[in-house]
Amino acid sequence: MKICGIIAEYNPFHNGHLHHITEAKKLADAVVVVMSGHVMQRGELALYDKWTRAHAALSCGADLIVELPAVFSCSSAEKFSNAAIYILQQLNCIDMINFGSESGNVDDLIKLAHICQKIDKSKAMRNHLKKGFSYPKARQLAISDPISQLLDTPNNTLGVEYIKACLNLNCNFSIYTTKRYKKPDKNDQKIKFATSSFIRKNIDKIQEYVPKKLLDAYISPSKLPSDLLFYKLRNMKQDEFAELPDVSEGLENRLFKFSKAATTLEEFFKLVKTKRYTMSRLRRIVLCALLGIKKQNIPQNPQYTKVLGFNEIGRKILSISKKNDNIMITSNFKNIAKNFSYSANVDSKATDLFMFCQKKPKPCGEEYRKKPVILTD
Repeated sequence: MKICGIIAEYNPFHNGHLHHITEAKKLADAVVVVMSGHVMQRGELALYDKWTRAHAALSCGADLIVELPAVFSCSSAEKFSNAAIYILQQLNCIDMINFGSESGNVDDLIKLAHICQKIDKSKAMRNHLKKGFSYPKARQLAISDPISQLLDTPNNTLGVEYIKACLNLNCNFSIYTTKRYKKPDKNDQKIKFATSSFIRKNIDKIQEYVPKKLLDAYISPSKLPSDLLFYKLRNMKQDEFAELPDVSEGLENRLFKFSKAATTLEEFFKLVKTKRYTMSRLRRIVLCALLGIKKQNIPQNPQYTKVLGFNEIGRKILSISKKNDNIMITSNFKNIAKNFSYSANVDSKATDLFMFCQKKPKPCGEEYRKKPVILTD
């Protein structure tokens, strides 16, 4: 059985994701997805809970959904990608990966990944960082090849990071990419496509861009109150800012200063923002602060992955995945918390936060109570 790995957030799952899984299944017999839980790579809270999103993916062709722990799902593109690829590698049954990209040209992305691998710690890169450019922009400027233009778009950039992770971890995966649709298709198309970010900004039109069978589950999206985030910032000390992931080179001073000077979260972001710091990076920092994530406590690689859902094929994949000492693969969160208390506590906090941010909040502890999604024929 050939098995394809996919890395996703499915925030929310839409027609483009269905197309991606369909294309992946033309190359493989089964699809395994490493999916973010309740906090996203851009420093946002998921619209819908992770079990709803896992059910959506399983209903549309995926066979097994496992979770990327929150300490990695709310991190830089490089750390996010490395952690997800590591989980796929530790399953010991993945033959290939397939990711979405604006380019659709896997050869160009592989070439670019090799270039980035060499350029990331180069003198040219350091010089551009000293000039105040953000990490992504500094890297792009440091690459003399015109191929660097591919880094202008987010999914190309993530794809390059997936490939880099495969190289760094010595994975033997075959690598494929499926071309993504950047904008909604014309209205005369039977199936309309849009990016997840477009759908999130136009949530009232979600029914136009997601498989119809999922619509009943897409009700009452979560909303993280900005006042909750800002209250946390206003009560933090300067050394606490320094402990947060992605905070370096004195950024803690700006964060502390403007957390006291600003009167709203929006004003805080405007004051802190420079060309050196992307909004995604700042949002991740703030969300990490709320969840109590400290960079010194984040493990180098995921120590576990929680099983969120599977069908009969997925059950077989779980049974053939070889056990190893590097990672725990389980649906039992109590076992995870017993063995890996720090990362598990962050996952539990992320779920409690998500449940609090519902239109009708739910009690704490859902991480322990909720069972994996199981689809049967």
